[in-house]
Amino acid sequence: MELSYKDIDWRSALVRRYKAYGLDEVDLAVILSIYEETKEEDVFLSSDELVSYMVAKKDVIDSSLVKLINKKLITYINRDNSTVISLAPLFSKLVIDVKKDIVLDSKDSSKEKNKDLVNTLYTYFETEMGKSLSSREVDRIAFWLKQDISENMIHECVEKLKDQRKRVSITAVDKLLLKMQKQDDIKKEGFSPRSEDWDKGSEETLRIISEPWVK
Repeated sequence: MELSYKDIDWRSALVRRYKAYGLDEVDLAVILSIYEETKEEDVFLSSDELVSYMVAKKDVIDSSLVKLINKKLITYINRDNSTVISLAPLFSKLVIDVKKDIVLDSKDSSKEKNKDLVNTLYTYFETEMGKSLSSREVDRIAFWLKQDISENMIHECVEKLKDQRKRVSITAVDKLLLKMQKQDDIKKEGFSPRSEDWDKGSEETLRIISEPWVK
């Protein structure tokens, strides 16, 4: 299940996180003002337009816009031969962070330990792959954890890929995990049903863990 910002209470998620993102109340007001002006149609906005909606002065709004751009929370894009402002980077970040919280909340015991494990795995993969995780990649890691796949097994898969000089990716690790799980099943039971159930189980797990956050 692929969540979008429309599936979550993104305003509430932002209010809970804006300090952690290094933002202040002016930045929060700028974001909300941008959303109100762009929710019906894509438009160009600068401090010249935003100052009419806010108490803050134009130079303060300018500084806020620069901060939000530098933090990759807003951007200006070309659409239909026009430059428009977009909150897409912010929405993408919020969705990913909400999914991370879902993983933590879905684990029943040792929540602090699980929090450390989740954060460690996200940081580990972002370092190994040299990029931020996408929403779909966060989903896949969530599925592994719901299946009680150990951190050691995940690391083992990554090291095998590196030994084979293959590019480390969530998809590649996922395939290796499935192979290892099937081999383990065959050793214990003589057969493995995972070739049919792996993706189906993933979709069902993601549906279940997403339900508490949808509107």
